[in-house]
Amino acid sequence: MTPKQMLLTIVVIALIGLVGSSAFIVDQREQTLVLQFGNPVKVVKEAGLHFKLPWQSVSRFDRRLLESDAPVNEVITKDKKTILVDNYTRWKIVDPLKVYQVARDQRGVMARMDDVVRGKVREVLGQHTLHEIVSGGENANLRAELMLKIRDRAEQDVAAFGIHIEDVRIKRADLPPENSDAVYQRMKAERQRIAKEYRSEGEEAAKEIRAQAEKERKIILANAYRDAQIIRGQADAEATAIYASAHRLDPEFYAFLRSLNAYRASLVDQTRLIITPGSEFFHFFEQSK
Repeated sequence: MTPKQMLLTIVVIALIGLVGSSAFIVDQREQTLVLQFGNPVKVVKEAGLHFKLPWQSVSRFDRRLLESDAPVNEVITKDKKTILVDNYTRWKIVDPLKVYQVARDQRGVMARMDDVVRGKVREVLGQHTLHEIVSGGENANLRAELMLKIRDRAEQDVAAFGIHIEDVRIKRADLPPENSDAVYQRMKAERQRIAKEYRSEGEEAAKEIRAQAEKERKIILANAYRDAQIIRGQADAEATAIYASAHRLDPEFYAFLRSLNAYRASLVDQTRLIITPGSEFFHFFEQSK
């Protein structure tokens, strides 16, 4: 290789290195900040091939909608109850220059944003009772309104960070373990009290039903006994009337029939009678001689 060709090769390699160190590509999912010795020079948001000076560097920032899942936040409600709130935030970077000036990188600005959101969560939820936060109270849209209020207040504070908060949501709100145990015991005691009331009411109702049933039983038995006595009395009266009628028709035959019935009832197997000779029990036997 001649000196001229060697020089040309060196120049070409140098140009390639210069172009390689000066060119950079911006993806459509990101935005970049060109830095010169640590100082911001320009913001590049358009996707494609771009150029910079060889001694300049590029800091990249995501331009997509991001999500930050903050640690559990301890909140004291208006009624002095402590709850553990787990929330997340959807946000995006709108000004890489401000982000760099405030926190240098994406991770740093996200940490600052989380601190702001956590403070707003404590501030807004602290103005409401535990019942309102958990159940929504009488207003069905209360929880949605609380989320919007937290987002708007946090957005005002993070506007200087070069970011925009799209949404803040609460995943769950729990009582601390010690409070949960106390609430569980109170709930258990309350359910036991209600169960005891139900049992007492049931026993009282059962006593009333049994007393009413016993009363009705006695009334039914008394009415049945009365009706039976009436029927028996009527039957006795009819029998007496029949006997009297038969006696009037033939008194001697009636007396004879009554004596036969008495003989049949008294003279059974191995019956032994002790009577005087003049007894009228066998009156009709004496007449038959």
